[in-house]
Formats: sequence, structure tokens, C-alpha cells
Amino acid sequence: MKCLFIIDNPNKLSFYKDTSIALMKECLKQNIEVHYSEIHSISIDTNSNIIVDSYKISAIDSSIIKKNNAKNKIQYFTKIYIRKDPPFDKNYLNLTFILERTRNLNVEIINNPTAIRNQNEKLSILQFKSLIPPTIISAKSKEIIHFIKKQGKVILKPLDDMAGNGIFFLTPQDKNINVILETSTNNNSTVVMIQKYIPEIKNGDKRIIVIKGKAIPYSLVRIPSKGEIRANLAKGGNGKAQKLTSIDKKIVQKIKKYLIENQLNFVGLDIIGNFLTEINITSPTGIVEIEEQTNFKTAEFIINAFK
Repeated sequence: MKCLFIIDNPNKLSFYKDTSIALMKECLKQNIEVHYSEIHSISIDTNSNIIVDSYKISAIDSSIIKKNNAKNKIQYFTKIYIRKDPPFDKNYLNLTFILERTRNLNVEIINNPTAIRNQNEKLSILQFKSLIPPTIISAKSKEIIHFIKKQGKVILKPLDDMAGNGIFFLTPQDKNINVILETSTNNNSTVVMIQKYIPEIKNGDKRIIVIKGKAIPYSLVRIPSKGEIRANLAKGGNGKAQKLTSIDKKIVQKIKKYLIENQLNFVGLDIIGNFLTEINITSPTGIVEIEEQTNFKTAEFIINAFK
């Protein structure tokens, strides 16, 4: 077994809690050959040969302390984990086009590059109407303001970002509503997502990791810091592991078929209260915190699931 992880610059990762690093450590623990590369280190030629310029890792501590440069055709690897963080920009888009050409090779890509391109992390929840809060996707300030007046309190978020970036809490009385909408929608030219505010956010935003349609038995509940409506750990949220509830399990069961059919085999569901708010398919995180707070070996479970 040979695994390739497509990640961001490792010098910018938080080694002590990064999910990709934890998975690479588990590979080393199991004597699985593991490499990493960045998004710009994968190329394709006129013969459709996909070439990966990667680093073979032999040890990880507080950094990747032993690595050797390698260049191989992509079929050298048996498993490829796409773990590049959003935003989903043109470079990310082009990566999916290149990796899509491996479909006739004996290479498993996690997640399927076609699905990553076609299933937006925010928009994909719209097909599960019964599971989500009132939601609209629009670039038009007039439509958004009408929705805000109807719902009273809303959350506005961009479609292609992560970690709580670009998120706003809005009410009809907000004196900055016009400038916020002008900025967020780029003057009515960029669509954004607006969802009814879910007051249960004070109890936390659950991250549920689902592997091949099966949920890890613990969620990571990210609780906002005082005075903050964003629960993201990157914005000061506090993560607490807890067992899945019966409602959590029902939500997983209702979207299981969709995940399997689209080969979305490593996802993170975000649930606030009883509502599904996002399906994270690019680089879901949270496994280190779950493993530290429970007896469940999350990294081992994930790597073994893809053997």
C-alpha cells in the first residue's frame, strides 16, 4: 500500500492537531509507504501521464523531519487523499480535472475528484430539504433583505471558504446590512448562502466524521467562545467530543446513500441543533480532538477503512 496526501504547505499546518498529519502518522505506524505533495506538484503530459512530484516521509515529530524527494507516475500510489483546504479556486478545480483522468487506473482517490467538483460543500445540503434550516442562495441584496426580514436572524456565508471566514450574523435592524451585502456579494455579482440563525449554536456546532457511509461514534462539538457566533476552532471555539445522538444517527442514515453513490467516502457533517448545515468534502478535520478525548482510535479507523 502506498498513500499520497495532497495537502497545503506543511510548514503552515498545526502539527499537533492537523488531521492530515495524524493520518500520515498512522500510515507510518502501520508501515504503509506515505508521501505528500502540494496542489501545484501534480502535472499531466500529452500522453495523459500524470506525474506526481512528492516527498516520501520516513518520520514525523513536531514537523516532517525525514523526507526524500520522489517523482512517480500517479499509478505508483494505491490511495490518494485529497486534503487541500478551501477555497475551491481555479487551482483546486484544475486538480480535479487532472485527477479525474485516473478513472481507468488502479488508484483510489479520496474523495472522488468529480464529486468534489460537482458537490459544493454548502450547496449540496439543498437536496436534503427536510434536514436543513430555511436557506437561500442569492447574489441579490433585495432578495436577501426580504429573506432576513422574514426570518428575523440569519447567518450569511460564502460558498467557497472554510474555518468561519466571511461569515456574518445579520438582523433586519443591522445598520451595516447594505455594506455587508455589497461586500459579500461583490455588489450583487457573487452568490452567497443565507440560513436562518439556529439559536442552538450556543450549545455547539457538531462535526461528524463519516467514512464510507459509516459515522465515527463520536462527534466533535465546537462551542463558540464568549461573544462569538462562530464555533470554528480556528475562531476560538472549544472542541468537546461526545457520543452521537439518535438524531445525529438519523441524519447520517438519510444522506448515506448520496455519499456512497458519489464516492464521498471521507466527509464531515456539520449539525447545529437538529439541522444539517454543511457537508464538508475537501478536508474534514477534528479527528485528533476526538481521539484525545475518547478511547476511539480515529486515525486507525480511517486508514483501515481504506485498506
